[in-house]
Amino acid sequence: MMLHGFKSSKQDFTFGSWKVTAAKNHIMKSKDIERLADELNMPALPEMLYGDNILRIQHTDRYGIEFNAIDALKKVNNMEDTVKVACAQEWQESRAESEHAQEVLRPFDWTFTTDYSGTLLGEELQMKVTNTEERIDIEKLKAREHIMFFEEVLLFEDELHDHGVSMISVKIRVMPSSFFLLQRFFLRVDGVLIRINDTRIYYEDGKDYMLREFSTRENTITELKFLKAEADLEYIERRLKLDFINGASQKGSFAEENVTGILENLKSIKAKHFLLMCQVSQITDAQKESMELIRSRLGLAMELIKHCQQVSHLEVESLAESEQESAMFLDSTIGSITAEVRFLTKT
Repeated sequence: MMLHGFKSSKQDFTFGSWKVTAAKNHIMKSKDIERLADELNMPALPEMLYGDNILRIQHTDRYGIEFNAIDALKKVNNMEDTVKVACAQEWQESRAESEHAQEVLRPFDWTFTTDYSGTLLGEELQMKVTNTEERIDIEKLKAREHIMFFEEVLLFEDELHDHGVSMISVKIRVMPSSFFLLQRFFLRVDGVLIRINDTRIYYEDGKDYMLREFSTRENTITELKFLKAEADLEYIERRLKLDFINGASQKGSFAEENVTGILENLKSIKAKHFLLMCQVSQITDAQKESMELIRSRLGLAMELIKHCQQVSHLEVESLAESEQESAMFLDSTIGSITAEVRFLTKT
C-alpha cells in the first residue's frame, strides 16, 4: 500500500563494476492500466500496479538484469483459469464494469501467478545464460557482514476481491563481498492454497558470473493445517521428554509414571492423526471422481437434448436463474476439488 504523501524516488549504488538502481513510483493511472491490459490481452490487471517501479543490476559494459511489473505480467496465463474456485466468479464479476472488459469475461489466471525471473539486458553484448550444477552458498549468506545497501521494490499487489492476496516484490542487499537479490511472488487464496515463486540472484566479488536460482512451492490450506498439527505434536513430545529429564534430575523420578503415560498417549494420538490424514486424502479423491462423473453425465445429457431439439425442431426453454446458479456452483466445486488434489500430489 502506498502511504499518504508518498514521493517517487530513485537510488543508485555502485558495487565494483556493477550499478544497482532501485526506482519507486506511484500506482499506474486507470487509463494506463486499461491500455496495458489491451496490450497484454488480459481482461483485468492487479489493483495496485507499479508499472514504473524497477530494480536493475547493470554492468559498466551495459549488460545486466532488471525486474519490472510489466514483464512479470507478460508471464501470466491470459488464456486459462488455473485456479478454479467459487470466489473466482465473484472476483471476475467485480471487474466486469471496466471499460476494457468484455460483456462476458473470458477465462484467465485471475491470481496473476507468474514465473517471471527477470529481464536480461544486453544479451547481444557479453551476457550469456548457461545451466550449472553450482548452487548459491547459503552458509556464506548466513555470515555476518555489514549491509552497505538495501532496498525493496513492490511491483504489483491485488487482494483478489477480499479472497486473499497476490503480490510480487524484489529486494536486494549489498555486502562488502557480494550482493544477493530475492524476488518473491506470493499468493494466498483464502481457504484454498498458498503458492510462492522465488528467484534468487547471487554475485560474489571477483567472479565473472552470477548465479540465478528459481523455485516454486505450493500447497493447499487443508494440507498445511495437517502439517502444522503434526509439527505441534512433535513439539509437545519433545517438550514433555525435556521436562521429564529436567524434573528427574532435579527432584528425582516421582513423576516418571505420569510422564511415561502421557508420552504413550501422545504416540497413540500421532498414529490416529496420520490415519486421519490418509482418510482425508481418500475422501478428496472420491469427491473428485464422483463430481467428474456427474459433470460428464450432465454434459452427455445436454448433448442429447441438443440432438433431440435439432431432430424434432422443438425449442427447449432456457434454464431458470436458480438452475443456472446450481450449474455454476457445480462447476466451481469440481474446479476446487481438482485444484486441491493437484497440489496435494505435488508435495
